[in-house]
Amino acid sequence: MRLMRVQVPEFRVLKNVDISFEPEYVPQVFPLGSLNGGGKSTLLQLIFVLLHCSAHQERHQFISNMLEHIGIPEGEISKRLAKFELLDGDEKIELEFTLCNDAYLRQLDIDPIFNKDMVSFDIFIKENELLSERTSLKDKLKQRFFSDILHGNEVVLTAEEQAESIEHDIEAIDKKIKINQPLISNISENLILKKQCHITTYACNGRAIGLLCHSSGLRKLVNDVKDTLTAASKKVFLTAPATQVYLFLNNTAKKSLFKKLNDKKSWSWRGAYDAKLNEAKKNLPNFLTYDIFAIDAVVALIEEARNQDFKALADTGTSGNSYQIIIEELNLLTLDKKIRLQFDENATIIGINFQTNDGIDIYPEDLSHGELKRLSIYVWLKFLSKDENIVLMDEIESGFHPDWQRHIVDDLVEWEASNQYILATHSYELCRGITPAHVKELPPNLLS
Repeated sequence: MRLMRVQVPEFRVLKNVDISFEPEYVPQVFPLGSLNGGGKSTLLQLIFVLLHCSAHQERHQFISNMLEHIGIPEGEISKRLAKFELLDGDEKIELEFTLCNDAYLRQLDIDPIFNKDMVSFDIFIKENELLSERTSLKDKLKQRFFSDILHGNEVVLTAEEQAESIEHDIEAIDKKIKINQPLISNISENLILKKQCHITTYACNGRAIGLLCHSSGLRKLVNDVKDTLTAASKKVFLTAPATQVYLFLNNTAKKSLFKKLNDKKSWSWRGAYDAKLNEAKKNLPNFLTYDIFAIDAVVALIEEARNQDFKALADTGTSGNSYQIIIEELNLLTLDKKIRLQFDENATIIGINFQTNDGIDIYPEDLSHGELKRLSIYVWLKFLSKDENIVLMDEIESGFHPDWQRHIVDDLVEWEASNQYILATHSYELCRGITPAHVKELPPNLLS
């Protein structure tokens, strides 16, 4: 899958953005530059969240976090958020994300049996709240960790009575859901007629706003929209520094970075933010920060290559060369150091270190920040699926010597050429490693 074009009329610091990433350009590496505050990181995060989260309800909260302060102009019923042109094989697809308010819904051909005041995006919020509460009660009932509630020596509520109360609450929720479902179905059917799909609903200034997705270029209608969003969610990746402010974290996490604490010596603000960031990474499988990772990832990569060679030997009688290639590539990632594997008595790889050309042992903790980061990116790309991913990378050059910055493009292509790379960068050296036509620019747009 390739991202061919992104248009964002207005979102936070972004204004009148219209950037094309030509699929015929070789290599598929596009540096994206701007002044500080120009919106590079914001654009990458918006692309990632819309494409990675829209098809998965459990990720919709990240969309709501991203959009929580984004409303619709007074007197308008909708606002275009972003439009993407994708290339999936030989099929060109347009995905247009639009924000709509209740007035937009009420101009649809809604069945008159429904009260006009009921026709609101708020019904989707209530539905999600009911479903969430129902799931919580079901889990509690399934665990059956009840004991009699006592007041002194007298039983106030037995375990059986508590279970019956929960079952009664679940029945009440089911009735409310049953009442809401006909209207939700009617709204969805009307949106289908307009080739639109409801993604999620969030609250802004006390008003419910719906995020809709319209698609053209597909052979069918809504099922294909959902299928395309599901496919895109597996193909788009984001990696960036852990020090970045991530707009898709919740408001509490973002505010913790700028909140004064009573304890002036406390650094717990950073811990609170990091905890939320790590939680997000668990729920967003295609999101990675440039952290120093456990050496287990390198060992797993080497073991996988070795197993591929053993399989080739068993299948064809001739050993493969995957192990040799991985070792040779790892040796090129550091400055004048060669990787050395550590084995136990059963020839199981238990760790690695490095050795200089003079035979001096260098352990992973002795590598520079740039070497560790380069190793991290290499291993991460090797673990991705090998089929035309859209890889969004923010500040990849940070920590790299100018010589390494100049060779980032070559490195990425060598490590995995099937991907499309969009690199938010300030590095002149990085941009020199590619033709000027590949380099895209976000012009500064100061907002009033």
